[in-house]
This record gives sequence, structure tokens and C-alpha cells, in this order.
Amino acid sequence: MLTLFALSPLALMQEPEPQEPLDPPAVLIEEGGGTVEETVGDPDFNEGLQEDGEAVFFSDETAGREQIFLEPIQEPGQNDTEAEALSAWLNDGAPGWDTPTGRFLRDLELGMSLDLIAEFTEKRDSVEEYNDLRVRSAQLNFASPVAGIGRAFFTLDFSDGGNGMDVVVREAGAQIDDILPVVPYGKLSLRVGKYAADLGAWNTVYANEFPAPSFDGTRRALFGGNLVLSGAELHHVVPHDFGTFRWSLGIGTDSESQDVDAFGNGLDTDPSLTPSGRRGPVNWAGTLRATSSFEHGGGMRSRFGVSGFYAPEEAMFTVVGAVTERAEVHHTMYGFDGGFLYEVPNSDQVHEVSFEIWVNDSEFRDTGGAYVADESRGEWAMYEFTYDAQWSIGGLFSRNDVLGLDPLDLDASYHSGFLTYHFTPQNRVSVFLTHTNPRQIDEKYFTVGAQLTMDLGASRNNAIPRWN
Repeated sequence: MLTLFALSPLALMQEPEPQEPLDPPAVLIEEGGGTVEETVGDPDFNEGLQEDGEAVFFSDETAGREQIFLEPIQEPGQNDTEAEALSAWLNDGAPGWDTPTGRFLRDLELGMSLDLIAEFTEKRDSVEEYNDLRVRSAQLNFASPVAGIGRAFFTLDFSDGGNGMDVVVREAGAQIDDILPVVPYGKLSLRVGKYAADLGAWNTVYANEFPAPSFDGTRRALFGGNLVLSGAELHHVVPHDFGTFRWSLGIGTDSESQDVDAFGNGLDTDPSLTPSGRRGPVNWAGTLRATSSFEHGGGMRSRFGVSGFYAPEEAMFTVVGAVTERAEVHHTMYGFDGGFLYEVPNSDQVHEVSFEIWVNDSEFRDTGGAYVADESRGEWAMYEFTYDAQWSIGGLFSRNDVLGLDPLDLDASYHSGFLTYHFTPQNRVSVFLTHTNPRQIDEKYFTVGAQLTMDLGASRNNAIPRWN
């Protein structure tokens, strides 16, 4: 026993025999179709991977980051079958995804669009008095190709129109491409479901995609913002010698006006004699649009179009005494739109002018309770100058007749100037100054503010191109 105790300290004092250093585990990295064998412990290798963006490995000493552990490469012959199968699966584009569910998940376009706006106005004691920062729109955009058919789309919006957050289904439907291949002169496509109607050049563009901070007063008065239909819309694009010609024909069984700057997003049924109090066709509503674009050379293009909307029996809610009553009235709109685009050669500078003229013919209830016809007109124009990839500046001008609210012929107007800095093509911040005239006998007011719009992930791409 004493001998054991005496030998133990001597054993501890002896130096261990030197041993060969252990190689760190090797990993196999695919690079340019081949393989390169490296080690996890090589810092130069790890740094190179980070710069190339292929893969990143972290050591145990790196805190707060994800660690990736790979098994050492097996001796030849042990896992050749599995490795070859995995390599073939990756190089062939993962044929395991070639199922309806797999294709949907693989090709799914998912994104969020944020629209934050801060407005400060001299107007007092009215619904236009925001004087705060609000999440005007937080859209969830989903889209996915449907093999051999077209694509499906869905847009859900969490939007604060000024009285708290609303959940609004902006669009939900599908686009079917080339439905009749035998049709000459271009392709036929069909939109079905709930969609922004093809009326004018800008109705399919949402407020967070619009160059100006808010829509023009004309379309807000006549359309109620974005005019959205539930139905089907047929499109036909025909190329010609100087550009393209496109027409569309739609029929809907329901309609709604979506306005991110109105209480309830413009969807609340209210008793006022405005478009926001008019709800959907009883039987049907039809839309028609024809537009043509022209290439003039030297970076210059132009476009012209006509549009129409007709609902023979549209629901309208009004207040008679203390009772809200509903009636069916006719509603017709038709308009003319145009645009000019000049891309300055050898520079990033772009000049774009857009304008629309709309005539609205509908019925409303007068102060005596009778339904009378009301015809009104509105015009708007916008100019935007893009200086370079980051900076742009523009102005929006609009005027419209006030719909049937007074026996007098009253005008309203909305003008805006804006300066925009683009972080990227999809992310920008704007500062703006607007002047609003609700109607001639009401108080006019100025508003200053800033807007931040950002796209996270895939952008919504359901807007019909203005220059097609």
C-alpha cells in the first residue's frame, strides 16, 4: 500500500510522451460543380466561405451564433450510395419537389409591405386631424404559380385608416394565362376572384405603391379609393408596330371601395351621400378598358386609354329621419387617361406625366327624399422627375365636383408635393406637403408629413403595368 502511494506522485511528475496532433474533422463543400476538401479548424477557409456567401461555420468559442457541426468524411466505400443520391438530388433541382404540394411550397412568393405615415395638419376637430404616426398598411402578400394554368394571389392587410386597425382582404383570386391559345394577335388571360378592377391606369396600384403620399381627390371621391370587384375580368394584349394594344372586359357580382386614408378603410357603411356609403351592385356591374402604348424612340413613350364602369342597380344607404334606408340606383362612370414617359439617354433621369379625366353619372337622395340624377366630373394629373436611382421629386394636382351633397355646384381639390429618397427600388422615405379643399364652403388646410414604405420578401405584383 505504501509503495502505491509513493509511486503515484512520481507518475504524475513524469511528462507524457508526445503524440501526433489530431486533424480537425474534414468537411466536403460543393463548389462550382466539384468538391473541395477543407477543415473546420482552418480560419482562412471559414473566412473565405463567409465572403463567398456559400456557407459559414462557427467554432465553439463563438457565442450567440448558430453552430454547424458536420460529421467527418467517411472512408471511401462506406456511404458512397447515399452521397451520390444526395448530390444527384441537389444537382437535378430537387425532383422530390415535383408534386403539387412541393411545387407550391418551392415557388411560393411570400412578402410583407409596410406603409408608415406621419401627418400633421392645421385642421381642427375633424376626421382629417391625424397628427400622429400610424401604420397605414401592413400587407401580407402571397402568390404562387399554378402549374400549366397561371398563378394564384392573396393580399391581406392590417390597416389603420385613422380609427384603429382593420383587417381587410384586398385581393384573393387567380390569373389564368393563355386560356385560348388559338386566338390570333396575342394572348387571352383571365382574372377571377376578388381583384382591383382595370379602370384607368392606376386603380390596380395600391396606396403604398403610389408615387404620391395619397391618392388624388378625384378617384377618392368617385371610386372611394381602389375600386375592387368580385367576379371575372378578361384581358387581351395585342402587339402592334409601335407598341401594344390591350383591352379588358369584366363582370362583378360585388364591389367595394378601399381607402387607407378613410375611417374603416372606406369599407364601413355610413349614412352620408358619398361613394363610401354606396355598397355593391345588386345584380351585376361591368367594366371595360382599352389602352394603347407607343414607342417613339429616344427613350420617349406615350399611352392613351378609355375606361367605363356600369352598375344598373347599386345599393345606396341614406338616412331619412332616424332610419337608415337602402335603395338601388344606377351608377355609371367613364374616363380618359394618358401618360408620357421620357427616359433621358445615358443617365438615370426619367420624366413621367400621368393624367385622368372622369365623368360620374349616378343617383342620390336629395333633402326632400327623392332620388335625382347627379353628373359630376373630376380631373387629376401627376408629374414625377427621377433624378437618379435614389432621388425623385413630384407633384399631384386634382379637382372634382362634389357629389350631390348640396344644391350648389361645389368644387373640391387636393394638391400635393413630395420629395422621395429610395434606399432600394422597393424601399423609400418621402416628405410631403399637401393642401386640401373639401369643398368651397368648408375650411381649407395644409398638411405636412413623412412616409416610409418597405417591402420585406416578395413584392406584390398584381398591378397592371402602365407601360406594357
